[in-house]
Amino acid sequence: MLGTAAVFMTIFGLVYFFWKESGGRKALIFKALATLMPVLLALYYAVTSQTLQAWWTFAGIVCYMAADVLLEIWFLAGAASFGMGHICLIVGILQAGRNSWTAIIWFAALYGLMFFVLRPHLDKLEGRLLVPGFVYAALLCIMAALMAAWGMRAGGVPGIIGGAGGICFVISDTILGWRHLSQKKSRGHSAVLLILYYLAVYLLGVSLH
Repeated sequence: MLGTAAVFMTIFGLVYFFWKESGGRKALIFKALATLMPVLLALYYAVTSQTLQAWWTFAGIVCYMAADVLLEIWFLAGAASFGMGHICLIVGILQAGRNSWTAIIWFAALYGLMFFVLRPHLDKLEGRLLVPGFVYAALLCIMAALMAAWGMRAGGVPGIIGGAGGICFVISDTILGWRHLSQKKSRGHSAVLLILYYLAVYLLGVSLH
């Protein structure tokens, strides 16, 4: 099942990547279908396990799928949907008692990385968007830090997968922010961005299996 989801996610992602410039908004269907695969994986685990963390994870990835489409139509709405997804995963991790003091170190490292990369371009961000931008980055890094800290403490494949998913998400969004602010957009950057993002969502979706 995990392999089948990965294959279909890859196929839908490739269709979107090669069709997005000529297909217009129709290509967004395949972007959403790619993210639907980890949504279904998370739903299956939530139904079979009936744990609150699984349901919060499912809700978070549903928000990510909605954000995939919204981001291309109305950037702020997409960013807000991603933020809601991060909150869902954070709540799920905390209520499961999977927090750790090492998350503070991870948060400082990940937030510092984002700030270091994006700092030269922050002057291009509208004043009214500066605070929401920092809040969004904080939510993302909190989610990723909690996943990474849980991964270190739990060990094993699920822990490694969850931690890697959170870190990939931070790197993906850092690239997205850099492209958006610097206006340096290339097909290569888009490819790396999509690979990291889809990998992040997939890993988060399967981290509880």
